[in-house]
Amino acid sequence: MALRTYDADQLRHVFPLQERTTATPWGDGQTKSYRGPLLKDILARSDIAGARTFEISAFNGFISIITGEEIDAYSPIVAIEQECDEEDRTNGLCKASQTYRPLTIEDGGPFYLIWRLKDLPSTYVFGRKSIWVWFVVAVRPSP
Repeated sequence: MALRTYDADQLRHVFPLQERTTATPWGDGQTKSYRGPLLKDILARSDIAGARTFEISAFNGFISIITGEEIDAYSPIVAIEQECDEEDRTNGLCKASQTYRPLTIEDGGPFYLIWRLKDLPSTYVFGRKSIWVWFVVAVRPSP
């Protein structure tokens, strides 16, 4: 199996971008909008979509195991952008006409595995927080 790597510009131009507006399991209930390609599209283009489980690795060494069934059922995205808000405009991260901006390390980027929280079973809120992976650096089939 050949190794495939993508930077944010490649993800932005090679794959159709999807939007996910969601709260997070640890947040205060407020929602944010993110944009990025579907994880399943990246897996398909990388010829690893048929695996039963996947390791999603973060920069800090954290690894989450995610099943193909979860990916098919809940359609996570690899977010590369976050919707601009007033604070972003005040801090100069977004221009007045800009809708989305690249994710920063402080946002959990530059790549952040995002799920739509309301679509996940209630057991996932506490039992599967690990599926939300910040600063994704690798996705590979799990041995």
